[in-house]
Amino acid sequence: MSIPFHRYQFSNGLRLVVHEDTTTPLASCFICYFVGSRDEDPQQTGLAHLLEHYMFCGSKNIPEYDMPLDKVGAQNNAYTTDDVTCYYITLPANNIETALWLESDRMLDLAFRKKELEVQKNVVIEEFKEHFLNKPYGDMWMLFNEAVYERHPYQWLPIGKEVSHIETVTMEILKTFYHNYYAPQNAVIAIAGNVHFDEMVSLVDKWFGTIPKRGYIKRNLPQELTQTAPKKVDISRPVPYDMLLKGWKMCDRLAPDFYAFDLLSDMLGSGKSSFLHQELVEKKHLFTDISASITATYDPGIFIISGRPADGVSLQKANDALDETLHSYAKYDKIEHDLQKVKNNVESILLKNEIKIEDRASTLALSETFHSVERFQDDRDRYFNITEKQLDKIFKNIIVPIKETTLFYRSI
Repeated sequence: MSIPFHRYQFSNGLRLVVHEDTTTPLASCFICYFVGSRDEDPQQTGLAHLLEHYMFCGSKNIPEYDMPLDKVGAQNNAYTTDDVTCYYITLPANNIETALWLESDRMLDLAFRKKELEVQKNVVIEEFKEHFLNKPYGDMWMLFNEAVYERHPYQWLPIGKEVSHIETVTMEILKTFYHNYYAPQNAVIAIAGNVHFDEMVSLVDKWFGTIPKRGYIKRNLPQELTQTAPKKVDISRPVPYDMLLKGWKMCDRLAPDFYAFDLLSDMLGSGKSSFLHQELVEKKHLFTDISASITATYDPGIFIISGRPADGVSLQKANDALDETLHSYAKYDKIEHDLQKVKNNVESILLKNEIKIEDRASTLALSETFHSVERFQDDRDRYFNITEKQLDKIFKNIIVPIKETTLFYRSI
């Protein structure tokens, strides 16, 4: 990553990162709170995502959040992950103060109207039902995460573990979560576009500088134990076809081995030229589709392989073939070629992430939230320094039968 930037930290702990680009008429304001579903109580999940929804219901001094943005031709949205909750606004650069005014009032104090809370609870509950309970394969990843993680809160998705957890959220529960985590010392603002650093420092200080530090964040998350035996979940659902998921716990986003896992997932299962697709789809016709991916999470994530067995191929046969094919990869004679190919592809992706002004703001905000912008500036070199020996180490120590979790998602 090579996005020029300047940083400023305010006395209340808020961090500001600014990227100046005079070639665009736009500016993108991206505010990232270091809070996600991993910060929830196991008995009250889905809270971070619910609060994301509620943040659009108006704040103490601004009853309607969207109206001022509509007047200046702005676009905005938000999302919640396991680790962070992010809000972004892209608008004409000369209207950047509108974005700062709105975001500062949301950080300072939400309106906390009971009627609005009930509306947003119903919206989230409907989303839960529509996408995770009543949709084919909707609960597949929920079941998979629960199987992989036995202790860590990554075992549930940001939507939550169950509908009842959202139904029972009170205004006091929401307020406590908000005051603990939506605090200046737990936030990063990244502004990218036709702006000047000194002016942004002045404006952010004007709108955010007097917001006091607040909340008490004590993270002592339960860590996973070393897996010493394979785990398997066999479930049946009224879906059109079977699905097979396999996973192995891997390192966190900041670990040196992360880059090796990321490249290996691309080599094994990204696109039709990948090893698993060629072997199991094109040659053996045992799968109609297969892919590999990773979760790039702050705490240790998952290396995942997911596939749809071909018609007439049982899940067990598909699973056995996948195991056999995986462990034959060490003898594959094109590893060096494939490794270079995916490195080149990663470089292309990193460069593509710097084209749009919104993506630059996002990259800066997330990098600063997870650690610092500097920590990720040499990502390209970290990827290109990965060797075959490091991939071999992963196969010998991580992608082994005793450490795998398998989900048979059967069609009935």
